[in-house]
Amino acid sequence: MTRVVFAGPSLHGVDAALFEGFDMRPPAGCGDVLAAAMGGAEAIGLIDGIFDHALSVWHKEILHAIGQGIPVYGAASMGALRGAECAAYGMIGVGRIYEDYASGRRVADADVGVAHAPAELGHAPLSVALVDVEATLAAVRAADALPDQICEAILASARGLHFKERTWPDVVARAGLAEAAGVEAALERHACSQKQEDALALLARMRADAGEPGPVADFTLSRTGFFMKLHRRVEARLAHLVEGRGSMPV
Repeated sequence: MTRVVFAGPSLHGVDAALFEGFDMRPPAGCGDVLAAAMGGAEAIGLIDGIFDHALSVWHKEILHAIGQGIPVYGAASMGALRGAECAAYGMIGVGRIYEDYASGRRVADADVGVAHAPAELGHAPLSVALVDVEATLAAVRAADALPDQICEAILASARGLHFKERTWPDVVARAGLAEAAGVEAALERHACSQKQEDALALLARMRADAGEPGPVADFTLSRTGFFMKLHRRVEARLAHLVEGRGSMPV
């Protein structure tokens, strides 16, 4: 039995020793959570997920896992979004970002979005999530490292950029600030990632819960034609792997 965690940019650069005991997999796309459930996972953690250029994790995959008694945790990025959307059905949300979505304080999916490198480069983030811009500015303010008006200008600039274009140099340049190099330096000194903090909290929660009984589903999953088609495709993919023929797309 394994504890499967889907992660990428949110945990880039973290000490690999913290992953001990987990089956770490790339950001989840459509069918991946279902495959983990059908493959015998004892618990599933969803941190990062595919979107924009490919199909995202379906909610029904998560509900299927919960219905099988498998605890599903969500945090930081796609996991925080699905955690808020599926909390009523037993998904376990972790961290501040999840809480913001669950409470309605945050509503835009793009707030957690980043561009990132491929798996060969460790899914390194290539842009900065708005949630991490906000966390960094909070740290800057707490240290009194930049005036409030500059912080407000940076925040407004970050909010106006598409998530793929939101890098610190572009945020500062768009804000039209004098002494941009000094501003960037202050941001770099106080940079922090709420996404990473929440992702690590998910790993800690899964460790703490190890061995605990899974959720008791109080719903009946409607196994629609679309879901059953996905189910069959995942079955075929798993059989392909068992036969030693490598991976195949869902």
